[in-house]
Amino acid sequence: MKSKLWRRLMRAKTKLFGPQFNLGGIGSGVRIASNVEISGVLKNIRLGSNVRISKNVTLVCHDRDSYIEIGDGSILKPYAMLMTHPGGYIRIGSNCSVNPFCVLYGHGGLEIGNNVRIATHCVIIPADHRFDNLNALITDQGLIKNGIKIGDNVWIGASVTILDGCQIGAGAVIGAGSVVTTDVKANSVVVGVPAKLIRYRGGYE
Repeated sequence: MKSKLWRRLMRAKTKLFGPQFNLGGIGSGVRIASNVEISGVLKNIRLGSNVRISKNVTLVCHDRDSYIEIGDGSILKPYAMLMTHPGGYIRIGSNCSVNPFCVLYGHGGLEIGNNVRIATHCVIIPADHRFDNLNALITDQGLIKNGIKIGDNVWIGASVTILDGCQIGAGAVIGAGSVVTTDVKANSVVVGVPAKLIRYRGGYE
């Protein structure tokens, strides 16, 4: 017998592609809009209570060693994409928002705290290509995967790119269009390419 969740997803025209129909966990009050695509190892995708997934969102959990967790009250806006890649994971805390057209990868592990705001068109990628060997194709040289951690109460402005190995401290603000290549301290405001400190929130270091 198919689960109530499966029937609800079918009514929403959710596209499920995986070894089983049921997600690994789903809290109460979850709302999933139409034309959402969920693929890969579905049992490793877990949604907390009152999660909202807007139309045309894509969730990909690549293999049994990968997982996606979305905390209570978080929302994924239209056309957001979350993709783990083999062995990677994406863990989003409670009351977060991932706005339209964001791309979040999980290669080396992506951890996002609670109450984080991620504006439109952001790209967060916890991996980097190796490329030093001139006698081999870049695509054959493998990846560096250090992971990314983002603390609680962070605001990430529109079109920000966060690169592998960065840790973003709690309360930080990242200005629109910035490229983050190094750690960002708690309660700091950083802007630019590459992102640099311009001040601290509240005027304190």
